[in-house]
Amino acid sequence: MIRITILSSMIFLGISSTFAADDEGIHTRIHHSYQSARALGMGDAFTAVADDYSALFYNPAGLARRDSGEINLSMEGAFASAFKEFADDATSTSSKTYPTDADKFQAYSTLLSKYYGKTFSFRTGLFEGIWVRPNWGFGIIPADFTLEYKVHNQVSPAINVRSYLDTTIAYAYAKDWKAVLPGRLSWGVTGKFINRGYANKMVSAFDLAADSTIFKQSDLRDGYTLDADIGFLYTPILPGEGFLSAFRLAKPTFSLVGRNVVDSGFKSSLGAINKKGTEAPEKLNRVFDIGTKWEYPSLWIFSGRGVMDIRDLGHPYWNMRKGFHAGFEFDWAMASWWKGAYRFGISQGYLTAGVSALFTVFNLDLVTYSDDIGTFDNPKESRMYLLKLNINI
Repeated sequence: MIRITILSSMIFLGISSTFAADDEGIHTRIHHSYQSARALGMGDAFTAVADDYSALFYNPAGLARRDSGEINLSMEGAFASAFKEFADDATSTSSKTYPTDADKFQAYSTLLSKYYGKTFSFRTGLFEGIWVRPNWGFGIIPADFTLEYKVHNQVSPAINVRSYLDTTIAYAYAKDWKAVLPGRLSWGVTGKFINRGYANKMVSAFDLAADSTIFKQSDLRDGYTLDADIGFLYTPILPGEGFLSAFRLAKPTFSLVGRNVVDSGFKSSLGAINKKGTEAPEKLNRVFDIGTKWEYPSLWIFSGRGVMDIRDLGHPYWNMRKGFHAGFEFDWAMASWWKGAYRFGISQGYLTAGVSALFTVFNLDLVTYSDDIGTFDNPKESRMYLLKLNINI
């Protein structure tokens, strides 16, 4: 077995994909432990909307405004555009026999050099289940898995491999806070248990050719944490006369969310991956989101909203480009069992778009969005394409 075989297996099976090494200069990607397909299509600006099951993780205060229950069961996968091409080349390289070690090293160097400066990402969520009711919600995310390869050129070509495997159990409670401000003020809290498998390591072409056992059990990290999100939604009462009265139909709503407010890190481990105890996985980071939503007037079967969020305030990798999210959503509904939406927006400086369609209880989401995986001085786009299959009850 050679190193490139392991890399290929990680692509297709995800078995060895919790490998990567800490090098903060490599990239400054902000990782979110849960992302909604609907939100991603509209620029991932959703904290002031929070009117579906994903409010559990975006803004629990939205659960206080529900008047019915919803169960969502889903599977999803997202991948970068060049992911398959890289996987095919890696498989081809690993399947060959080389006369000398020098030839083997040259083959791996050629493979990595071909993709110098590129990033290949893959993300999947398996058998996710979220149940929300008026004022509360419960969710289980068994396996939120992210795998990212980034090719560099140091002394020799090298590849940085970073992965996350999060298992999350969450419960939320929300309520209206009456007689505090004129208008409607809602608050909510989501308590979360998260077990994270994580790895981050740089592998050179020489490593790939020379040592198939370079990744040891001690390279892997795992840990669990208990944390919480606290959210607020405020819809003011606008006057019936004067300039502000023109905005009454828009129902402007404002949001504030503190995510991972405990921020204690993954200091304890269940020993599921590494029983000897290693350095803790990358922490969640305490961050704050602020946002606003403005509704469009309904016309026949159409309605919609415009949204804007400033997200991840307080994250060590935050800047205005990464934090700015905005978008639009246009709904249509022929009946309660046949409806859909079109969305577009901007997230981290890159365009996003999405479409969804619901027929009876079957819902399909198609989304394209981008992650900024560059540095502060040199932002780089990783274009992703997401497919989500839902059963919505």
